[in-house]
Amino acid sequence: MSTPKPLWIARLAGTQADMGRRHGELLAAAGGADAVLGHYRDMPARLLLGDAPPATRAVAGLAVRGVSELLLARLAADRPPELLGRSRAFMAGLGRPAGWARYLGVMDLFQNFVGTAARWRFGPFARPAHALMSAAAQPACSTVMAWGAATADGTVHHARNFDFPGIGVWDASPAIVMCAPDRGMPYGFVTTRGADTAVVTVWNQAGLVITSHTRFHTAVAFRGASIVDLVHEIGRRAETLADAERIARERPAASTWGLAVSSARERRGIVLEIHAGRVAVIAPAAAATHVVCCNRYRDPAMQDGEVSASPAWALHSDRRERRLAALVAAARARGGATWRDLAAMLTDREDADAPGVTRQLGAVVAQPCQVQSIVVAPESRTLWLGVGAAPVGEGAWLRVGWDWDGATGAWELGAPMPAGFGVTVADAGSLPRSPASDAVARALTIEHRGHDTAAMAAELDRAIAEAPADPSLRLAQLWLELRRDAWPRAVEHASAGLGHETLPYRRAQLLLWGARAAMAAGNQPRAVEWRAELAALRGEGVPHLQAFGRRDETKAPRAFRRRPTASLALLEASYS
Repeated sequence: MSTPKPLWIARLAGTQADMGRRHGELLAAAGGADAVLGHYRDMPARLLLGDAPPATRAVAGLAVRGVSELLLARLAADRPPELLGRSRAFMAGLGRPAGWARYLGVMDLFQNFVGTAARWRFGPFARPAHALMSAAAQPACSTVMAWGAATADGTVHHARNFDFPGIGVWDASPAIVMCAPDRGMPYGFVTTRGADTAVVTVWNQAGLVITSHTRFHTAVAFRGASIVDLVHEIGRRAETLADAERIARERPAASTWGLAVSSARERRGIVLEIHAGRVAVIAPAAAATHVVCCNRYRDPAMQDGEVSASPAWALHSDRRERRLAALVAAARARGGATWRDLAAMLTDREDADAPGVTRQLGAVVAQPCQVQSIVVAPESRTLWLGVGAAPVGEGAWLRVGWDWDGATGAWELGAPMPAGFGVTVADAGSLPRSPASDAVARALTIEHRGHDTAAMAAELDRAIAEAPADPSLRLAQLWLELRRDAWPRAVEHASAGLGHETLPYRRAQLLLWGARAAMAAGNQPRAVEWRAELAALRGEGVPHLQAFGRRDETKAPRAFRRRPTASLALLEASYS
């Protein structure tokens, strides 16, 4: 993991095309755009093919690339001319083909692939009883919006993690872009060098903050409003939460999203739930002082058709949501959260149902692929940004203040700031980071880029040496040892994990896969013992795994000498 580049800030003005072109030109002079441009182009094949054998990835990758290019072009053709023009001008300013603007639709494309697969019941959704999330369907982003008694000063604070399969890319080059358009109000966004996308975290002069979150649903389309344009429009046009809702309803969306939107003026936040068929609003009660947004639909009508092919997927989002709500409630009881309290929530590593146990993987807020971690206080025109390597919240933070007026141009931390730039940057301190976090982030990077099982296992060995009592690491390493046919070592990790695991679903995973490893290793008594405990276990999602355990009882040892497909990001596995 390399040290991230210094924070880079650009100030732009004029038409959207003017701002896109100037952003590209400034970035071409500063450098650092190549990594993210290459990542977006290759991402569909890498994630959709998962840990398929290299030969399969090579052949299928060509097909995925071809289909992706066609569908990305189709999505781009339906974009508003003004914003498509900005994207094309940005690429031209960088010295790249203007047509590369289509790659900004890659996240809509991902989610649409998943929704289409679920609707047609192919791929990982072909056998619902055995289905897992596809490699692309990895929910992880978390937002908490707090105000009133939930914050120390009573003002709105909007805190979010952007968790994304781009470790070493997004986190490697943090950037802030401030825009003064000729039409609409000034707005700003946090991004990475190479992505002219007002979509991940955006704020505007009216005091709105918008953060986007993946959702997965069968109601998808390859035409309609893309997420990069929808959030951009809210950022430059919306003055109220009602405006944000109205803009979201103007055009049917192409894909499936949750938008957390807070308003400093209204001292309130809402979640806009979106898919190609409708928009729903999740609004807090009148007396509420916070809203949490993760990755599952909460409106009952939106839940019909939601893609959730494994209990692990639902747990992954639900537990983060519950944990953040509990942390905000605790902060309110102490007198309200400061920015640092919220930043600490974004780096929290405890499951909602297992307090006191630190976990690197699973349904924890601080994900290894945390490539942006930020707290925005729009009323004071201040944000705090994690600027280390993923997981970025664990490490150095900067405090950034801004004026809405300022000289156009670009500036990099450490260089002389242009006169009249209207931005202040200061060291805000750091949050604790463990060597285990570094090792797990490296393992997940390998998973996203090539699925080298031996290399991933080596990194998890390092993490386990630093955190031997973390049961999530033992579960992940159990699967990797099975993938290497190291059955006795897999049994050892299952046993070690069971010594610390109290969560029913995670314990059931250890028992199921531990029994399979024991059978493969010729240790039938251990397998019988663990299957018996699995059968007696009770808890959310456990029946899903007990069904597998019952079927396993009739199989011979050779049936378990197969290599499972495993997702460290989701902390789930299956036999291919």
